[in-house]
Amino acid sequence: MRSEFKAKFGKPYIRSYKQSPYYKSAFYLRLYHILKKYKLKYDEKTNTIINLETMEPFFIFSFDESSQQFIANNVRVWSLTKPQKIKDTGKHKANVAGSYSLTSDGNDDLVFLENSKKETIVEVMKSLRKKNPKGVILLLIDNFSSHISNLVKDSAKELNKELCYLPPYSPQLQPEEKIWYEIKRKLSEFKVDCLENFKKLKNKDLEEILKEFTEKCFYEYVPSKKKWNKVLNNYIKPIIKLFNPEENSEWQIQKVY
Repeated sequence: MRSEFKAKFGKPYIRSYKQSPYYKSAFYLRLYHILKKYKLKYDEKTNTIINLETMEPFFIFSFDESSQQFIANNVRVWSLTKPQKIKDTGKHKANVAGSYSLTSDGNDDLVFLENSKKETIVEVMKSLRKKNPKGVILLLIDNFSSHISNLVKDSAKELNKELCYLPPYSPQLQPEEKIWYEIKRKLSEFKVDCLENFKKLKNKDLEEILKEFTEKCFYEYVPSKKKWNKVLNNYIKPIIKLFNPEENSEWQIQKVY
């Protein structure tokens, strides 16, 4: 459409009036106060962070929840006239909590949720720790009510985790939002061929298909996360170099756009 017909598309991203104009500075300061506790070294070649005091890895994970559905409307419909849009309106959901590492040595995790209560979030955090048994884990996490509960905060300390809460209304600072977008776009392409096949599928079948589809997409898109890693390049790297310039003199800060 671009090359042959010179067609263009646009997507409005309206800035929320609820978002503070200083959200970037607030996020930087929160990271600053957490990272200054440690002596860290970033290795550009391996995309890993080492805690020089313990010689263990220092993991940074983007943690977020999402409700995946077949009815997401993220596919671009190109047309020189009014486009025809057909989609399944079945109300099937897969509530998930995803954790993916901003560095290459972290083991990503995807957990399907029955609910978003604080007890459930603690179990998700334990699952992530089980996959990454050594070292400190820093979680970039939003301000959902269960996330800021005392139970979650206390559990984080027990599991040797640091929680960096994002400023309100700033999804731009949550790297995992990009993964959810790509998954929803892929899910919205799913369709049942005909009514006869649809009748053969029970609700449970569709739920299992949705879960399998979501999990496959999550681990499929994670390897390409480096191109979305603005948080690592624009915030975390500069802070690490600020505290330990000698150990981090071999790499240059590269902004990703």
